[in-house]
Amino acid sequence: MRIVSFVHFAALTARHPISHSHKFLTIRRPLQRQFNSLPLQMASSSVEAEAEPRKRSSNSNNTSNPPSREEKKQKSGASSDIELLQSWIKHDNHTYHVDTFLTASQAYQIRTRLVSWYRANRRQLPWRGDPGPYDGSTVGYASSTASSKGKKKKGGKKDDGSNDGKDIRSFFGGASKVKREKTTNESEEEKTEESETPSSMEVKEESNTIEFSAYGVWVSEIMLQQTRVEAVIKYWIKWMDSFPTVHSLANATPEEVNAHWAGLGFYRRARLLHAGAKRVVDEYGGIVPNNVDELMKVEGIGRYTASAIASIAYGVEVPVVDGNVCRVLSRLTGIANHIKAPVMKDDLGWELAEKIVKARSSSASTKADDDNLGTPGEVNQALMELGATYCSPAGSGIDANDPLVEFYVSTRLGRAIGHVANSKDGATRDHIEDLVAKGAFGTDKNKSRCRLCELNGASNAFYSISDRIAADLSTSPNVKLETVSAIAGHACLPIPPPKKAKREEVLAVAVISSRVADDDQLRWLMVKRPSEGLLAGQWEFPNVEVWTSAKADGKKEKKDKAKSKAAIEVPIIDPTKRSKALDSFISGILDEPIAKKKRKQIKDAPITHIFSHVCHTMWIEYNHLDEDIALNKRWKLENGREAGWMSEDDMKDVGITSGVHKILAKVKIM
Repeated sequence: MRIVSFVHFAALTARHPISHSHKFLTIRRPLQRQFNSLPLQMASSSVEAEAEPRKRSSNSNNTSNPPSREEKKQKSGASSDIELLQSWIKHDNHTYHVDTFLTASQAYQIRTRLVSWYRANRRQLPWRGDPGPYDGSTVGYASSTASSKGKKKKGGKKDDGSNDGKDIRSFFGGASKVKREKTTNESEEEKTEESETPSSMEVKEESNTIEFSAYGVWVSEIMLQQTRVEAVIKYWIKWMDSFPTVHSLANATPEEVNAHWAGLGFYRRARLLHAGAKRVVDEYGGIVPNNVDELMKVEGIGRYTASAIASIAYGVEVPVVDGNVCRVLSRLTGIANHIKAPVMKDDLGWELAEKIVKARSSSASTKADDDNLGTPGEVNQALMELGATYCSPAGSGIDANDPLVEFYVSTRLGRAIGHVANSKDGATRDHIEDLVAKGAFGTDKNKSRCRLCELNGASNAFYSISDRIAADLSTSPNVKLETVSAIAGHACLPIPPPKKAKREEVLAVAVISSRVADDDQLRWLMVKRPSEGLLAGQWEFPNVEVWTSAKADGKKEKKDKAKSKAAIEVPIIDPTKRSKALDSFISGILDEPIAKKKRKQIKDAPITHIFSHVCHTMWIEYNHLDEDIALNKRWKLENGREAGWMSEDDMKDVGITSGVHKILAKVKIM
């Protein structure tokens, strides 16, 4: 149960104006109350208390033996962490994160650790020029979080809070088969198109390894935007078999490109990749540019993709920053912000990553030192790989196999907060809470603040970590406070991004089938979407929007933006209204007598299809035309769109979306 005090409440609501009279109120101390609410044996389970009781000498008048070397080391570490916590709460400039946690020496050590780990453990992936088998999944291998500690494992054994022994390297060779959950790769590209998640797949070893190339890296980076690595592998291999060079892709038709992309979602990526290939052929002779500035002139290539291609394919010394890298940077340097914050993904986050990519030894370098640095591409891929594995959202920060386990500020902050909350030193605890409270209220408009951290980010993160520690201790009584605290600090940085409600749209969909006179194959009426916007240029069943949340109560939503995050109630549109809207739309496609033939309404629950920013609720109406009509394969409509009758083989050739697959499957089982 969450314990809320005045200060705690203030931290959670610090963005709202606070009356000046509040500063005269008595502030309660939240942390001690929070931990005192736990069972006595938990509240007293500090690292010092957990050490085995020292034997007392029978003739020492019950005086304790001097503290051991290990106890002194633990106390020294706790003191150092508390000093770190104080400086972190008080910091007011973004340079604090670099000057304190990413010095030249630290950046060099981080770089060499990353490269060494990456070379020994990197995943085998086809676009890296590796032979198969391939299995790019990283899910399920991160160390257990505190929430799972103390629970019974299979076989009845309890977890004592230490690492469960599973070596994350077991997946790198591609042989492991484990249950997987959905993950996403972050990128700088705008999320405007269909978000489909193909099922996890394992690709068997290919007889011919595909040669490493800048073009192959380009294709992989575009496919990996918003799509899991293991899902991309099969599509990438198929793509490279069909379009092995930039020239072959440039010469392909849009239908061929769509057919090879179908199922990956975000179809705009495929259109831009196709257009980009044409530009590279026309302006660069089919050779992918080797620097960021020229790469960014190519369609579909932004700063992230350009930097990835330049560093990985050509060894250009530039950073690459995606969501995984932002997470690593946040935990390495104590940034209290979310990974989608513009200052992280578009601005200062790049400067932090550059510190690592360009790190050098302060002493005279030898050939061995230069080799240990690795290439820029290795460093960037190591950072992304780490963010997808040990430093994933589920990573613990304390796994001995994590190459940066010694460098995480997130775990040190967690330990410090745990020590403060459980400390018998009331003065230290009061001082820390006063600092946090001042940060939460933040009434001084003229005071400078850290650009990297969210407004009141440190204060809010402090309370999130303390809440997490208390909650995990209450459910995991056998876990050490130090362990729980470290994991809590790691879990609460970076902070969660703000959630946005998806736009809701209700569609009426007409599924009309017929047969050609001299062909028994069933054909379906299809229309091509406009060349711009959602699913641009994709083929679909005729449909019309009959309701959208974007237009519903528009004035009210503008007045109260807070309500935009709440769940949107989708209405059930009158069936007659849906049918009339479809009649009007189909009349522009077919002759009116045929267009208005009665369609059967499928009265089961509608089909729901979710995109990145919109959710479609689709009500289906079906009709089979018995008349023997001439079914022209394609024809132009007055509005400039295209229509046609397609067999299922035709649909496969043009690459229909998963939403169309859902509708077709529904109709076929009627």
